[in-house]
Amino acid sequence: MQLQGLQLGLQQNPKTGVAMTLFMTDPVDSALESDNSLLSMIGQALVLPTVVCAAGLVLFWSLPASAQSFSCASADTPAEFAVCNSEDLLAMDETIETKFASIYVGATTAPERQAVSREQSEWLKRRDACGANFTCLNLRYEERMEMLNRQS
Repeated sequence: MQLQGLQLGLQQNPKTGVAMTLFMTDPVDSALESDNSLLSMIGQALVLPTVVCAAGLVLFWSLPASAQSFSCASADTPAEFAVCNSEDLLAMDETIETKFASIYVGATTAPERQAVSREQSEWLKRRDACGANFTCLNLRYEERMEMLNRQS
């Protein structure tokens, strides 16, 4: 007989064969004692999501890092939005940022680093002046790539 999640039963006295004792068992306790225990079932239920999550982290960390000059999630100018919407411009932006970083790190004095930073800032102003005009942006990116190639 089952009552509110508990099983009730009579236990038979082995000497007399007469039901003598009333006992109650909790199905949760019974499940914990069985081969398919509750803890085992919970453990099995957690294994697959854990493995999937770990695989996702491994995949995430194995992807190449983006080296673009800004985050598309925080784009706030028409030029940045346009770059984020163009695979070609985005690829050029990443290349320019990588070259800029290399030249900046290679600068041996503070005035050299300041000059490299100032030049990059001026280029960003010219780029932003294009707004969302893809032709203008493409021209600015090509000019910047040529300039950085000459410096490296």
